[in-house]
Amino acid sequence: MSWLGSIQYHGRQWGNRTLDRHLRVGVTGLSGAGKTAFITSLVHQLTQGDQAQHLPFFSVLQQGRYLGGRLAQNQPMAIPRFPYEQNLQYLAGQPPQWPPSTTGWSQLNLTLRYRPTGAIRSRLQQHSELQLEIIDYPGEWLLDLPMLQQSYQQWSAFCWQLFRQPHRLTLSQPFAELLQATDLNDVSELQLQRLTDSYRQLLLSFSLQAGCYLQQPGRLLVPGELAGAPMLQLLPLLPEQLEQTSALASRLSQHYQTYCDYVIKPFYRQHFSALDRQVVLVDGLAALNAGYAAVRELQQALGLIMQSFRYGPTSLLHRLFKPQISKVLFAASKADHVTPEQHKALTLLLQQLLRQPIKQSQYASAKSEAMALAAIRASKSGFVEHQGQRQAVLSGRDLHTATTQTLFPGEVPAELPTAELFARHQFQFPAFLPTDNNPEQPLPHVRMDHALEFLLGDKLL
Repeated sequence: MSWLGSIQYHGRQWGNRTLDRHLRVGVTGLSGAGKTAFITSLVHQLTQGDQAQHLPFFSVLQQGRYLGGRLAQNQPMAIPRFPYEQNLQYLAGQPPQWPPSTTGWSQLNLTLRYRPTGAIRSRLQQHSELQLEIIDYPGEWLLDLPMLQQSYQQWSAFCWQLFRQPHRLTLSQPFAELLQATDLNDVSELQLQRLTDSYRQLLLSFSLQAGCYLQQPGRLLVPGELAGAPMLQLLPLLPEQLEQTSALASRLSQHYQTYCDYVIKPFYRQHFSALDRQVVLVDGLAALNAGYAAVRELQQALGLIMQSFRYGPTSLLHRLFKPQISKVLFAASKADHVTPEQHKALTLLLQQLLRQPIKQSQYASAKSEAMALAAIRASKSGFVEHQGQRQAVLSGRDLHTATTQTLFPGEVPAELPTAELFARHQFQFPAFLPTDNNPEQPLPHVRMDHALEFLLGDKLL
């Protein structure tokens, strides 16, 4: 896009914000929570799935006022575009597959057209338009935001406090021994890269073997366009190694500050400090499968993330000069991995995980709602007779074997389980592949109409 085109684009954006016809929605959550599926479904429902019987709780559609949505043609060429069409190809494949997870930030712009309800506006114009911007980025990057409030020394102490937790201790011991044997005055390229590679492998082991969520720096796991940048040679030295001045500590402290200044701060300013609405996706079922420590760490990670966002009611001046998040949707994703009567308990568990962030958003007068949903339903629910009793079950294709399974996944605890419960019971909620769907039909879902109504309903009047 030329400089003139960029000026025109931002001018239109400014005008639409003045008229309250521009909305910027961030979709956030930790890796694996279902952000890619959620955005793909959201766009599909607005552009192709706009049938009253398919979205019964989306009021503008039920009232016959929704005229349709289309992908905007004027998205700046310098902004990475969310791969919506490619995602649909994965879902329509034979066999269907989930689209790849997010590996970098992206955006997709839509224009939604509707008939206004106001008497004056409906007389003056046949239709109104809402410009919708949807922002997506890797969940790992969310966890970098709290680093802005820490020095390198504080961050290192925080990391090793985590690493010495029982579920991390065994995995972290080899890395601790490596650091103990390291020459703190050696700042050669080979030394820095060797330590960085070992630290990255440790973070991967935490995720894959211990079900950990709180991993920093996030760009070390998902570097995006920063792959190979020297500032990503970043790792926490042992607290006792920071008690003395050394060349290695000085170099890593410099890398830490550069990372905060040139990666975290610009990313926060350009994308997330300007959000109007926010979706926070949480895969609580995966945490339950991973155990007590994973559930507690998920709760801690979500709390740290949510501290970095501004909440509050919007006004014209706020929309133009200092946007604040006026609505927050907390969504327990993958609700189709449990039977329908467990959805209430899944929502209550989500509220327990997010108890403090929800209080913060309510205190700042932001509207919030928690719900269990499935952006793209991958199972069918039904009943079977078992020992003379009617038992709720799910049927779907197993993610790992691709075989069709019919099972009762188990009950979801309505509150945070204790360590004692985990000692007695192992949760084993399934993971499913997407189902075969007619490409001419809208994507199946659970409560995406509720999500659309909460996020967009008041802007389509």
